[in-house]
Amino acid sequence: MDEATGQQPGILRTLGLLHGDLRVQHGLSLSGYLVLGALAEAEGGPVPVTRLTALLRESGDRVSYLLKGLQAAGLIERERRARDRRTVEVTLTDAGHARFAEAETTAQALFHRHLGLGPHAG
Repeated sequence: MDEATGQQPGILRTLGLLHGDLRVQHGLSLSGYLVLGALAEAEGGPVPVTRLTALLRESGDRVSYLLKGLQAAGLIERERRARDRRTVEVTLTDAGHARFAEAETTAQALFHRHLGLGPHAG
């Protein structure tokens, strides 16, 4: 409930709240959360950077910058594909799995609270 208006916040406001909560509680941007989520859904298999670029609809440079930060934080690993050195693949580390699980709990709770969405929705 939005204290100022007494109404449920809309999607835009909820995404803003999520972005802030992810930054403060988990040290992740919304884009970083999405990347970790995509990697978690891949269940440990490597994901080509091109797939992450398509998911985020961002430039390759922007995604590369984002991935460098996630790698520096120990949340992902990047390696060139052995059979095609032009392709860079990304995998989630154990620390990345843990960080995503914590962030996902935060996101689910926030979406449930503000939009009535999530596993506990009516």
